Amino acid sequence: MRKNNEIIFKVLIVILLSSILLVTLVKNTNNNCDLNKGNDIKKFNSSSNMKNVEVNIEPVSKNNESKNENVEPISKNDKNKDKFDIDKINFDNVEIPEHRIYYLNTKILYFSRHEGTIANFSTIAKLLSFEVTVLEPWYSFEERPECFEEDKCKSYVEDMCGKYDYIVVSDIIPDSYIYLINADSCGAKIVLEITNRFDLFVKEENRDDYLRDFGKAILEHDNIVVVENNPFETYFACTEGVFIPKYYLIRPIGYAPPAVMSEKHNEVHNEIAFIDHSGHDATITLPQLENLGVEFTKLPHRYGGPLVLATYKALLMLPYQVSIMKMMENFRYGVAMILPSERLFKELLDDFRYEFTQKELNDVEGGISNYVEFYNSEFKDLFVYFDKWEDLPSIIENTDFDAKKRQVKEFMVKYEKKALTLWAEVLDIIPSENMIINEKPLCNANYFYNYKNKSI
Repeated sequence: MRKNNEIIFKVLIVILLSSILLVTLVKNTNNNCDLNKGNDIKKFNSSSNMKNVEVNIEPVSKNNESKNENVEPISKNDKNKDKFDIDKINFDNVEIPEHRIYYLNTKILYFSRHEGTIANFSTIAKLLSFEVTVLEPWYSFEERPECFEEDKCKSYVEDMCGKYDYIVVSDIIPDSYIYLINADSCGAKIVLEITNRFDLFVKEENRDDYLRDFGKAILEHDNIVVVENNPFETYFACTEGVFIPKYYLIRPIGYAPPAVMSEKHNEVHNEIAFIDHSGHDATITLPQLENLGVEFTKLPHRYGGPLVLATYKALLMLPYQVSIMKMMENFRYGVAMILPSERLFKELLDDFRYEFTQKELNDVEGGISNYVEFYNSEFKDLFVYFDKWEDLPSIIENTDFDAKKRQVKEFMVKYEKKALTLWAEVLDIIPSENMIINEKPLCNANYFYNYKNKSI
């Protein structure tokens, strides 16, 4: 009898332990389901409530190990398109990331060597709540990565395209070459963010191959998208024989890199300033201001960022490139800018002392107004122009520069919404409606690598 009682007792113990184990398993399962539901809510609503989980992600290592393989991509989920509402994002209190902080959502690899483009895209990613891994190339500007000697980097491209939904190459576009020639092996969307001449640093012996393969890739592969940050880039590509028929024009949204935003500048200067940047600043700007008796400050090439410039009445600038990211930075932080009028600018271009990267535009019909951002109709009301040097003292004396500073800030609030909407199209959050489509090239080049009809 005693033995039977012991057996019954042991059976009861086993049943009790089994019940406890079963309850624990059910509870964990429910908790996991609740966690998954919570993650879905965060992913789909994060673009409006800005409450995504922050994670620090190291750049991809050279052995291609990814730190974020467990993050579930949702970029191709149609529900995501229905949830995005650009007007629900609070743009007024955006915190500039002091470190590279990335957000759980679609996985993006951002490939760039330029601090400004990295800061710009990192802020865009923050506003749209994307997870971004920044990779700065480890090889020199004119070289190709080591894997090119092995299999033209096909294995590397397949690996990267398997880990990311989007691969964005910016600044030095030839860094994208390995993706262009291996686009058939890439399941990710390849975004070419052209912020400089698209053939910069291509060696002469590689030039024909690069232009041919670039032109072929953008025509044949739907997973390749071109974004230019100023209208000159596609025109320049045309002059080099590459026709880019479809692209987005998305300018920077103007947030300065964290390094230049760390110091406060509360002082107020009643004089104008100019930056000693190009040769003509010493040979033209400085002598003219001295002759006119205008009160001014000459700032060094590394002047400290837009917060420094905003302390002056205005910034006098003689353009040295068709476009600079600092233009949008200056707008954002309330820098009033004084420029020569288009007529005077064209006159200055004929001066051998004047340094401008694309002087040939002076001989192109509409070249200045179409391709030099400082004379683009979209921005003309934001600058203060002078048509003769003699007019400058009166303009400085009588212009309400405080009103101009408020105006450029207000412009950037509106433009930011536009830019984010365009990036939302590029990154497939909302349907594409604003892609620029040209049926014919923008120029009359003698030869095209990817366009046969010569009757332009």
